[in-house]
Amino acid sequence: MFQRPSIFLILALLTGNAFGQAAAEEQAPVPVVMDAVQGGWSAPDLEKTRAIIVPDSAVQQQSTKSQLDVLRVERNASLARNLGSIPAMDQARLVDLAVDLNAASPQSFEAHMANYYVQFPAPAAFQELDLANAKGRDRDELVGPNLLNAARKDNTTDLVTRAKEMKVRGKVAPALYRVAEDILASVEPSAVLFAAGEMDAYPIWVEQFAEGKRKDVLVVDERLLVDPAYRARMWERSLAKGAVPSAERFIADLAVSTHRPVFLSLAVGQSTMAPLRERLYVTGLAMRLSATPIQNIPLLEGRWDRFKKALDAGPLARNYLVPGAVLLTHYRTIGDEARASRLELELRDMAKKLGATNSLIKSGVLAH
Repeated sequence: MFQRPSIFLILALLTGNAFGQAAAEEQAPVPVVMDAVQGGWSAPDLEKTRAIIVPDSAVQQQSTKSQLDVLRVERNASLARNLGSIPAMDQARLVDLAVDLNAASPQSFEAHMANYYVQFPAPAAFQELDLANAKGRDRDELVGPNLLNAARKDNTTDLVTRAKEMKVRGKVAPALYRVAEDILASVEPSAVLFAAGEMDAYPIWVEQFAEGKRKDVLVVDERLLVDPAYRARMWERSLAKGAVPSAERFIADLAVSTHRPVFLSLAVGQSTMAPLRERLYVTGLAMRLSATPIQNIPLLEGRWDRFKKALDAGPLARNYLVPGAVLLTHYRTIGDEARASRLELELRDMAKKLGATNSLIKSGVLAH
């Protein structure tokens, strides 16, 4: 059996993207700058946060560290508000902050990091990252970007080093490691998995290269596909045939150019999913991209009870409701009232804890 209910409506209502905004949590003032992977899941109160970072708001009296912190906070807030993307107006604000920082402290660690953030994900961003490493190799701000850069270069030795560093120093929210295990449990052996970015890719790379788990899976950061060199490396690593396609065509073309199964993390944005929607099959916290129907129901039935279901994983926790909704729709379709009733009770309880009950009602998963 295969089942494809209106997963895109469900995903839209759940806003389960990598930086989707979750309910605000009480957080201590320190550390001030908390990235999404560390539990910075809600857009912060910018005025309150700026007051903590810079008690005296006069720009000329700010330290370069404070200026960089302001830029990072505003970037994180934009990502949280806009489901992982940064609109043009917010990007212009970040560029202004970077220009000010470069004027105040040219060629400093903070200036190079500011340039990294505003130029990401273009290749030039990683040139700035190299310069930042030369200025402050032990700074905590480098831990995540260095892991990403190792993956970008597909440097296994560096990936092991950076993944271990991320495990020790990255302050990754523990629940995201449980999500990472469930994502990896959702894909077949030797899979190519397209990830949205920090909240799904970083913990998976730690699981793979620091813990030695599921190294058969090739994780591709969708954001980096703008880099032709990265596309070429991932095309080759995927054992794909033919010419390397453009960023826009990469995922769709890869699925028909390699014998390796291709999956998308449920955290990947809907703009990426939408053109592929007729070929996507939910297999857990990932979707299989296939031109032929996939028997996904037996896979989901075998995985659902074994999932860790990390409901404290911020916006990614809501993605657990998607495979549950697929299974519930199936049980209703075949008239299996006993299993449908049990699963509906479980989904209602999960949705209540996640603040997603109204979303499941609007999508038709729950009647009321």
